[in-house]
Amino acid sequence: MLAKKYMTRDFGNIYRMIYQEQQSSRQQISEKLSISLPTVTHNLNLLNESGLICKSGAFQSTGGRKANIYQFIPNARYALGIDITQNHLSIVLINLNLDLIDSKRMRCVFQDTDAYYQNVKTQVQLFFQEHAIDMDKLLGVGISLPAIVEEDQTTISYATVIRISGNIYEHIKSHLPYPFLLFNDANSAGLAESWCSKSDKPIVYLLLSNSVGGSLTLDGKIYTGVNWRASEFGHMCIVPHGKRCYCGCYGCLDAYCSAKNLSDFTGGNLGSFFDELSSGNSGYRRVFDEYMDYLALAVNNLRMCYDCDVILGGTIGSYMADYLIEFRQKAARLNPFEKSGEYIKSCHYRTEAAAVGAAAYYINDFIEKL
Repeated sequence: MLAKKYMTRDFGNIYRMIYQEQQSSRQQISEKLSISLPTVTHNLNLLNESGLICKSGAFQSTGGRKANIYQFIPNARYALGIDITQNHLSIVLINLNLDLIDSKRMRCVFQDTDAYYQNVKTQVQLFFQEHAIDMDKLLGVGISLPAIVEEDQTTISYATVIRISGNIYEHIKSHLPYPFLLFNDANSAGLAESWCSKSDKPIVYLLLSNSVGGSLTLDGKIYTGVNWRASEFGHMCIVPHGKRCYCGCYGCLDAYCSAKNLSDFTGGNLGSFFDELSSGNSGYRRVFDEYMDYLALAVNNLRMCYDCDVILGGTIGSYMADYLIEFRQKAARLNPFEKSGEYIKSCHYRTEAAAVGAAAYYINDFIEKL
């Protein structure tokens, strides 16, 4: 933790500028933030003393003395992300620059039991030991789940993909000796993609995994809705009276565009489906064309609602880059206002986006509150 002497407005503002600009000089900071040079120098010394920034050379001279370059130190702090699914457990470690230091994914069937959470603790501790992490630099642990998480980020209000008890936070807390919060998996993944884009424009993220979810990011923050149930795109109806969804309703997007609609053809192995598809299997081609038709309908609806970029993520999203041109064409044919599908993007994080986003919460919180 930082000493109280560091907790000044100028201290935080100067750090945030260096963080956002990647590198800055005393003069640039003074001019942009309207802070006197002596005050800037004092705070730069404090930031250097705290281990948050360092000097990294000098800018090219414009005739006078060369100005020192100040940069933030990415590994000054870390955050851990955990993604819990029905059949897998993922752990990621990121630094202040959102660099993925390492990740680990293992098959681990979810059970709301002491034995399961004890295994989570063991895996996390092994992960820290492998990377010799200074625990004083750990900001916190974000845990993403396929569930609706309330505003307090400790309470689950709805979960059917995995069966979770109402006291899961306390259950985990009895095993995990680190500060942590719970996050909806799609919101976490959307946050990670938004941060990666370094854009303040709205972004819709569509999570296409064994369940379908999504998020809407506004000004770098997740729009949660009044009841924290915003962007449940998987449960919007695209085929009235259509297939039954796991939620009990009929015609939901999830029933048509979950990854299982493809992976079920190859014994649950999605990679094998796309291998067959790329090899020219005509039957799999017909299945995938139908899948993209339903997906294009949903994506066009999202474009009509939000008029912003739509990012295809999740396990399906990680394969869509190879089919993006033809998918954009399908979506464009449904759009009465524009004939280009350039607003549709494939995800940056091909794996572990939800875990990265859950961890990124702590990075963002640290930077905003400094």
